[in-house]
Amino acid sequence: MKRIFITLIAAAGFLTSCTTEKQALPTQVSIAGATAAGPYFTNDNKGNPVLCWTEQDGKDSLFRLKYAVYNVQTKTFSQPVTVPASAGSSNSAESMAKVAFKSDGTIVALFAKRFPKEKNPFAGAIYYSTSGDAGKTWTKAQYLHSDTSHAYGRSFFDIAVLKDGEVAAIWLDGRDAKEIKGSALFFSHTEKGKGFGLDSCLEKGTCECCRTDLFTDKDGNLHLAYRNIMYPSALSGKQVRDMVYKLSKDSGKSFTTPKTISNDNWEIDGCPHSGPTMARTQAGMNALWFTAGGGAGLYYTNSKGLGGDFNNRKLISNSGRHPQMIALKNGKVAMVFEELATTEPEHNMKMDHSGGGMKMSQGPAASARVVLKIVSNGEVKSSTALTNGELSDNHAVLTETGNGLLVAWVREGHKGSEIYYTVVNHL
Repeated sequence: MKRIFITLIAAAGFLTSCTTEKQALPTQVSIAGATAAGPYFTNDNKGNPVLCWTEQDGKDSLFRLKYAVYNVQTKTFSQPVTVPASAGSSNSAESMAKVAFKSDGTIVALFAKRFPKEKNPFAGAIYYSTSGDAGKTWTKAQYLHSDTSHAYGRSFFDIAVLKDGEVAAIWLDGRDAKEIKGSALFFSHTEKGKGFGLDSCLEKGTCECCRTDLFTDKDGNLHLAYRNIMYPSALSGKQVRDMVYKLSKDSGKSFTTPKTISNDNWEIDGCPHSGPTMARTQAGMNALWFTAGGGAGLYYTNSKGLGGDFNNRKLISNSGRHPQMIALKNGKVAMVFEELATTEPEHNMKMDHSGGGMKMSQGPAASARVVLKIVSNGEVKSSTALTNGELSDNHAVLTETGNGLLVAWVREGHKGSEIYYTVVNHL
């Protein structure tokens, strides 16, 4: 798939200079020389950090989902576990394969695969496989969604553990592509002792190829963010693609109406392949996202309380993208993303989603560095470059441990891409 890049426009903001902090040297976790992509952090049912990624097997060239559990005491990862049913899965950086752990220890793996023999080259499905014995054995792949037609694209999913210990999933679905602009957003959850049940549509007319964000906070509330397609009356009905937020206080039985995170009014008939990320602190909700509406870059905002309106956005980085953010135990927020050292010219961003196809991709530039920022009370308190920008380091993710932060990312070289990680003390 051809990569599309957005030319980023310099804009003013509240940037802080990068500081130099002592941190561990980056360590490779994927197999040396094997192509790997899509890092993702979660926690097992005992609270241990778990890193997932998709890696190509040199024997058959198929990509498979892998995960490894992090030991905080030894600061090392366990031997990776491979999910057999994921053979042939997609390795999309913005639609990464993932695992989640039910409270009873059942592991749920989620991954996407293409339908290679269909006329629509982007048609595919999302599958899941489960393990009840700590990853020793796995079930056969099953469809996540009730519609199993091979004509449409389905992808850009996220997964979260509900307060009752079951697992919820959301995804973008092309089954209504002939009737609506963009994709439809669907939701489903597992049942005790079972897999996923019947799915339900939460929204019709969402951006086709941007990562969705789903997470459960410490109080059991379920939070959801995604890029929506809207037609503001102030713009005479012109199409814009901005971020929205939904809240569920009953584990997905009902959601609030979409609340616009920021009125960027980005007039674009295509998809930038850069989704939102959210975190909840005691003070309220925090959001971080990429837009080119009103100046290109990564922007941050927060709200007062759980259901309060979001404040005016603040520029975090005019060359950053693909952000990930978490709330820390000390009430601060940590965010990681890549900052581009070079960019390619802007290309036509028209999206052809007929038949459910997803024909848009935004990959990393030739070189990029991973940046970590710590935010407190809505203001950036520190900024650290975790890599030097000599290579293409991108799609970073992070999680908190008892000793600090774990950060993982994709490092692209001349022979492919690999997954690296490092340990960072709290800043």
